[in-house]
Amino acid sequence: MNYLRLAIAIVFAVFAQCSFADSIQTFQITQVTMIMGPNDGSGDNLGFTLTGPGVTITGFGGMACFDWCSGPIPAPTGNPTEVFVSFFGSATIGGTAYDPMSLSLDCCLFNANGGVNASASGFVGEGDSFTQFNLILPTNGKWTLNFAFQPPESGNPGYYYFTDGEFSAQTRVTPEPGMVGLMLTGLAGIAGIVKRKTTVRRWSGRIVRR
Repeated sequence: MNYLRLAIAIVFAVFAQCSFADSIQTFQITQVTMIMGPNDGSGDNLGFTLTGPGVTITGFGGMACFDWCSGPIPAPTGNPTEVFVSFFGSATIGGTAYDPMSLSLDCCLFNANGGVNASASGFVGEGDSFTQFNLILPTNGKWTLNFAFQPPESGNPGYYYFTDGEFSAQTRVTPEPGMVGLMLTGLAGIAGIVKRKTTVRRWSGRIVRR
């Protein structure tokens, strides 16, 4: 009876994962990189790349960091703020390349501290190719900001200025829902083999296993 219950649970898990796969797909982003230069007021001083199994998204945007990334500053420090997307350069979702102009990731991609949120949702494509999706993103990233020093000259005081910055976040891949179902099926198969190879006989009040 216990084996029957296990089999029923496995079948339920497999069909549940299949149903999940037919709904909005979820992809895991394993690497997020951003490169930023000084902001001279024109914007678009930042490029970003999101990659993961079956997913590559690139784009350009800017950061409102005028108090430390666009001119002389007294100290080599800066506080990153939210990244604003100007346009996407490429969009591959689920292994399919789409027109990046059709990509929308307006919901919750970047956070207020210049990094990315743990999840985001969006859509891409048009007509029959229209696809909705969710993204799971790594949240362990941080910015490395670089500054240079301009020594005093001709009676003018010295100052620092921002030169460039880089953001990186990464995570390992977790098994996809379908893979979890296959793992459960494999475990059930092993359990069945063990059950067949183990026989229980009662003899003189004893239980003998062989």
